[in-house]
Amino acid sequence: MPKVLFVNACVRGEESRTLRLARVFLDTLKKTCPGVEIIHQDLNTMGLRSVDMVTLSRKEALCDQLAWDDPLFAPTVAFQQAEAVVIAAPYWDMSFPSILKVWVENMYVRNLTFKYVNDQSVGLCRGKEAVYITTAGSPIGEHDWGTVYIRDVMKVLGIPGFAEVKAEAFDLAGRDVAAIMADAEAQAVLAAQQLAKKLG
Repeated sequence: MPKVLFVNACVRGEESRTLRLARVFLDTLKKTCPGVEIIHQDLNTMGLRSVDMVTLSRKEALCDQLAWDDPLFAPTVAFQQAEAVVIAAPYWDMSFPSILKVWVENMYVRNLTFKYVNDQSVGLCRGKEAVYITTAGSPIGEHDWGTVYIRDVMKVLGIPGFAEVKAEAFDLAGRDVAAIMADAEAQAVLAAQQLAKKLG
């Protein structure tokens, strides 16, 4: 049974267009990949902490002990073991909400999600693919630093495949919002179908 981790960084909750798009993706995935297990991490309610000095000291000590059963690493273990990761985050301030950066900080765990081999970092995650879903009221254009960052993080941690579902410029005058969303939902359906094939 394939496990897919869904990381929800949609801070507007049910009003979020990004979350709506993610649900289209996940519903399609469940229909086309029978038996898939969706593990939901809602970053708005998980209470993840930024890595301050206290957290870092504890984290390093636990890494030395390979203490992966400690509650601190529960979200990271789910990420490391997932066969695919789906991240939904709106486009904010040229990237994404800060809660997603906090999540990324928590995913970097030495000897669990990466290790050093001959002075090189090697990713240890099992995932085959990461899918990044985002929407924006403004045009994103070339300044899509959020997608670039998440793609590179996933690659460094061992996930080779990457796909994006994006919708932008919803809030510009004269834009057909329904048409933009319909196009994005079609993208989401196709991306989910492609992921289902990779998961087998």
